[in-house]
Amino acid sequence: MYIAMNRFKINRGQEEAFEHVWKTRDTHLDKVPGFSNFHLLKADSNEEYTLYTSHSTWNSREDFSAWTKSEAFR
Repeated sequence: MYIAMNRFKINRGQEEAFEHVWKTRDTHLDKVPGFSNFHLLKADSNEEYTLYTSHSTWNSREDFSAWTKSEAFR
C-alpha cells in the first residue's frame, strides 16, 4: 500500500468554495489501475487559513507513479 498526501492552506471564508470544487470534480480515479480510495480531510483553522489534507491510497508506489506520468493525470 502507498498513500500520497497533499496539504492545502485555504484562506478563511473560501472553505465552502474549495470543498465544492472537490465534491463536484469530474474524477476517473476509480478506473486507474492500482487506485484504492481518496479522502479530503478538514483540519484546524487559524485567523488566516484552514488546513486541508488529501490522501489517496494506491496498491503500490509504482501504481501511483505510473498514474502521475499518464495523460489522465494531466
